[in-house]
Amino acid sequence: MFQNVIIAEDQNSINKGVEQTLIELGISNVITSQYCDDALLKIKGALHTKQPFGLLITDLSFKENHRERELTSGEQLIESVRAIQPDIKIIVFSVEHRIGKIKTLIETYHINAYVEKGREELNDLKKAIYSVLEDKSYYSNNVEQLLRNIDDISQTDQYDKFLLQLLAKGLKRDQIADYFKEKDFPARSLSSIEKRINKLKVLFDAHTSEQLVAIAIDRGLI
Repeated sequence: MFQNVIIAEDQNSINKGVEQTLIELGISNVITSQYCDDALLKIKGALHTKQPFGLLITDLSFKENHRERELTSGEQLIESVRAIQPDIKIIVFSVEHRIGKIKTLIETYHINAYVEKGREELNDLKKAIYSVLEDKSYYSNNVEQLLRNIDDISQTDQYDKFLLQLLAKGLKRDQIADYFKEKDFPARSLSSIEKRINKLKVLFDAHTSEQLVAIAIDRGLI
């Protein structure tokens, strides 16, 4: 089990709940921080004393207050920590559910797990810790489903994102068909575009084109 763990979370009640969960798992040294700057300093200090943290658990959103900060988000903290301690395990613990943001954290910063805050958050966190300890990735069920959906989309048609962008601009289906024909894009017939939009609705559980666009924007796809 991890011996040294640091939590970056600005909500004191959440900090205490996560800390207690870690103690129940037998983790001997748990440090908490409500500011990303402080968390980074503590991680640097632990490296200097050759007692590095094995795991960072961080939120992504930190509220502004009177204090000046260099690091204002969990994403900035993760980037900074990866630069000085590339091998540290990182679990994101957040309400953020935009799939574009989550994919960036996975693909660019190589986070090890993503736990969505919610009803089962502490049980999820325990599962994530055990998975990460065994060098396995872990994602909450909702996040895993989002990742699966976006992977399905990217594997079936490279123009899906562009199609969603055109829908977001208010173009009708026949206008999109004309635009695709002008640019000599594949699947440019009106029937092909309608089939693709319907498939996207199924993947995103959307009932209308407007709802489809709203979900795509919410998940950071466009």
